[in-house]
Amino acid sequence: MIIIRKIIAVVTSIALAVTFVGAGFAVCTTPPVTQGLANMFSDDATSPFNRNQLVQVADATRDYSFGNHSRGNLYRAIYQVDVQLKQQIESSGATVPADFPKLDLVTDPSDAMQVEAAFATASEVYCFSRDTVSHLDDCYNIATTARTLLIAMALVALVGLVAAGALGGKRKAGNVLLAAGSLVIVAFLAFGAWAVIDFNGFFTTFHGVFFSQGNWEFPYDSLLICALPTAFWMGMGVVWLAVAVLVSILSIVVSKRLR
Repeated sequence: MIIIRKIIAVVTSIALAVTFVGAGFAVCTTPPVTQGLANMFSDDATSPFNRNQLVQVADATRDYSFGNHSRGNLYRAIYQVDVQLKQQIESSGATVPADFPKLDLVTDPSDAMQVEAAFATASEVYCFSRDTVSHLDDCYNIATTARTLLIAMALVALVGLVAAGALGGKRKAGNVLLAAGSLVIVAFLAFGAWAVIDFNGFFTTFHGVFFSQGNWEFPYDSLLICALPTAFWMGMGVVWLAVAVLVSILSIVVSKRLR
């Protein structure tokens, strides 16, 4: 019985820790967080698009990568900011660049194939290339798998916590909450310190693990990078860290009451 209780405690602690990390991920993929961070950090100094247009692209990218995954919606959002930019260029008396998307090819902005054809020969400064969209597809696949895993881990954590309490009383349940919260705090502080000391190295390693095929590097002035620059991802990391640590602290507080 003692061995069974220990196994339940270990498995539940790990499942809870993963769930706490997942809570941070869930918050990071909400529209308000993306819109807020993009509004603060989008690189309109490098991009020909203004801050509001880049925020629109950032939110459409989030929705494609972690939400509805509608290529039509993504392309339509980019098409719309391209139309706005073209109007701004023409109204200023300047010439539309030769590598600008061929917007005249589009008769129906809701037709993803038409918009993709308009983007085919254009610079990544103004639209997403096929490699960019392929990278976002990879993000969506990873996120979908992660969500399924996180839901499963949350269920394991709930069942395990109930079992720990039933077999060992409130004190054992409290020990599990304490272990899970402490594990997340230690892990996130370690990763946080790495990111602060060498964010580029941390970012490269992260992408190297999840995108080993290497389709995650894009020109510094591309629309994707200007809409979601390094500062944006640093902010996202702070939000993720804050949520995960906050939930973990709450877990520790509850554990002390139970213990």
